[in-house]
Amino acid sequence: MDSSENKNPGKYKFRGIKVHSSDEWMADATKKYRKVYDRYETTYIRVEFSVFNKLFDEAEWEANIRLKCFFVNGTHRRELCNLEQKRIIGKDENIVYFRESWGQSTYGTFWLKGIYVWEGYIDEVKVGETTFYIEDVGAARKGENLFFDIESIRLFEGDGKASTQENKKYLKAFSQKETRYVWSDFRLKNKVHSDYYAELFFNFYDKAGLLKGSSSYVTYVAANTLGQITTLFPGWGGETPGRWGRDTYTMEVIFLDNLIATVPFMVGDAAEEGDAQVLTNGIQLTQTTTGQSATGSAPVSKNSEDLLFESLAELNSLTGLTKIKQEVNEMVKLVKFYQETGKDILNKFSLHTVFTGNPGTGKTTVARILAKIYKGLGVLEKGHLVEVDREGLVAGYVGQTAIKTGEKINEAMGGVLFIDEAYSLANGKGSQYDFGGEAIQIILKRMEDNRGKFGVIVAGYTENMYQFIESNPGLKSRFDSYFEFQDYAPEEMNTIANSLFKKEGVRLEEGARKHLEDYFAFLHSERDSHFGNARSVRQVVGESVKNQHLRLASMKKEERTPELMETIILDDVKEFEIKPTKSKRPSIGFQTGKS
Repeated sequence: MDSSENKNPGKYKFRGIKVHSSDEWMADATKKYRKVYDRYETTYIRVEFSVFNKLFDEAEWEANIRLKCFFVNGTHRRELCNLEQKRIIGKDENIVYFRESWGQSTYGTFWLKGIYVWEGYIDEVKVGETTFYIEDVGAARKGENLFFDIESIRLFEGDGKASTQENKKYLKAFSQKETRYVWSDFRLKNKVHSDYYAELFFNFYDKAGLLKGSSSYVTYVAANTLGQITTLFPGWGGETPGRWGRDTYTMEVIFLDNLIATVPFMVGDAAEEGDAQVLTNGIQLTQTTTGQSATGSAPVSKNSEDLLFESLAELNSLTGLTKIKQEVNEMVKLVKFYQETGKDILNKFSLHTVFTGNPGTGKTTVARILAKIYKGLGVLEKGHLVEVDREGLVAGYVGQTAIKTGEKINEAMGGVLFIDEAYSLANGKGSQYDFGGEAIQIILKRMEDNRGKFGVIVAGYTENMYQFIESNPGLKSRFDSYFEFQDYAPEEMNTIANSLFKKEGVRLEEGARKHLEDYFAFLHSERDSHFGNARSVRQVVGESVKNQHLRLASMKKEERTPELMETIILDDVKEFEIKPTKSKRPSIGFQTGKS
């Protein structure tokens, strides 16, 4: 909080000290005032010191202004600057502003991690001060949040003290006659080991895009709390109903000057229980912030830079795949370097890639993202993905395979042809009906003839894919990029499961959570080449939700409390038995106790 000390009652009254890093003027002649800044986004820190003029419309007066900035280390303050200005305060000035700045023009060089204070003086009398924070968890790409992930955002209604109530009724629509404050249960999951201050702005807009209200929070996240949840309760409204009209609203969440989430909700005739939709995807955010619905809207065209940023953000948001993410990000850096230095990208970079790994490790998902990244980099025109397998390429009669394969390649022009279980194309090698081999030869020829116009990604089990590539000199020469997809670790399977349960609108009670953690650890320890990874997790989640529904269906309607409706209990997951097998055999990824 800004503080006021000695004031001169005769000439002025302290109004405030605010800090900003940009000179961009906003509505009502305001600036982008903040308390927390990332080191790598900061050049100059600007201070705005303001007072009310008590001699307004009466007389002008002279003031000697001094603005000091300090670095604070415990009880010690190190002075960074001492800036003086003399002003004649005119009698037509109701609010008087004094502005200064300090820093360097190169980002990240002057302001280091720590606590800082600006102090304002008039005629050598300290009038007030404000604290701000510089944080450093590493240099981020544009829009990237290295500090925390959004765990959940849920909305509820109540009076000014509703955030302290234990039992909250979460809503996706509100009653106009009953709504007082619209509160948010905002939960962030810490991503770093060091301590930091996080400042978040919560802005409420109506359908026309007009600002309804806003609130902000500065919260301290302690060191060594990686993975822990911090909960905030921002809201806006009043103690009595009437401040909210019948309309479509959005709550936008801002962090470090980036829009990180949008939550649409309705205020109408009646309240509706449930979780509001949380939009964090770039396309959805663009559509929603214009006041349009995120569903059923026309696609928003994007320039290459935006598409590249959003595609990389999508990749980096996936669970696990650490090595894949690293390799893709390094590839992007290299391609940008080649473009900047005028090097021939086609001679330095291959669009053709081999994906190896077990089922359910994210190969198809990454392929879709990679196609968009290629478009964002400008190396492919369209950036779409055409998914095929042997059946989609090979025909049963002489001459037809060439037509079928050629059509799929034509469809993939400007994008990527993704061939799943590509090794199956070589299964009939040596046979007079080796139409799979014919498909391979056509693909190889088109890869050479249409070099740089489309990409080919072949995918399948690790051992099978290496045998496949080694079986044909043409394949080996054209595929020089390999991505190995590792099996998900038990903790990553748990993360995926929790995300899927959240999408289903349910949560795990402690007993169910512990049982599934043990079960996923068991699946991982028993895994073989048929290990289902994320597919197995999806099957477990789907079966668990079905079991919950069956349990609820056997209850009387009045017995189905909101808490029961959104809770998975131990009985819902008991069928997933931890029963080690004596021999490995193909499976769909999980074993039940049902006979």
